[in-house]
Amino acid sequence: MDMKNKYEYFNIRDRCRMRLVKYLEQVLNNLPEFNNPKILDIGCGSGVPTLWLAEKYTGTITAIDTDKHLLDFLEHKIQRNNTSSRIETKNVSFFDLETDPEYYDLILAEGFLNVVGFEMGFKKVIATIKKNGYFIIHDEFKDNDEKNALIIKNNCQIVSSLLLDETIWWRDFYGQLEIEINKPQNAHLKSLFINEINEIDQYKKDPSLFKSIYYVVLKS
Repeated sequence: MDMKNKYEYFNIRDRCRMRLVKYLEQVLNNLPEFNNPKILDIGCGSGVPTLWLAEKYTGTITAIDTDKHLLDFLEHKIQRNNTSSRIETKNVSFFDLETDPEYYDLILAEGFLNVVGFEMGFKKVIATIKKNGYFIIHDEFKDNDEKNALIIKNNCQIVSSLLLDETIWWRDFYGQLEIEINKPQNAHLKSLFINEINEIDQYKKDPSLFKSIYYVVLKS
């Protein structure tokens, strides 16, 4: 992949992804103040939420992902924003991350539990959060009652939740992404957007499948 085209592609994705950050902001606004928190962003990708967290909070952020290309792009943005002293990236799976128990004050996982399995992933992650720390989960809206029960069973409390329905996903992400993909000046990037084009086609066939939910979890 040509580096220039790759970064153009990532930048377009980022611009569309930024439209969803307001929902993360909404769920975090009701949390108490943190004093130099230790934050972990699991599956950070190109780091749109990571960089936003660095603006909102003091303290340090560890951003991990298994995709080296996305982490390289995030590193590029970190250097450009002069935040390298506060954000550390690691090309590693969460399950291979070396960390102490009850270490983090705040952990963000957007899509991670959907990939690895909610129950197994939740138990592993919650063990690394301090007592009275927070776990922000963004997951597909599926088996909601079972997930709520699992969270409570593991001595945690659901402080709040926020549903992002299919209309939000079209208005604030897929619809904008389709516009960007179809711009004449982006025609040379079309082959890079194969996965996104397929997702947009799936959305048009059955929008009801595109719902997600934020859970704000307090570890007791």
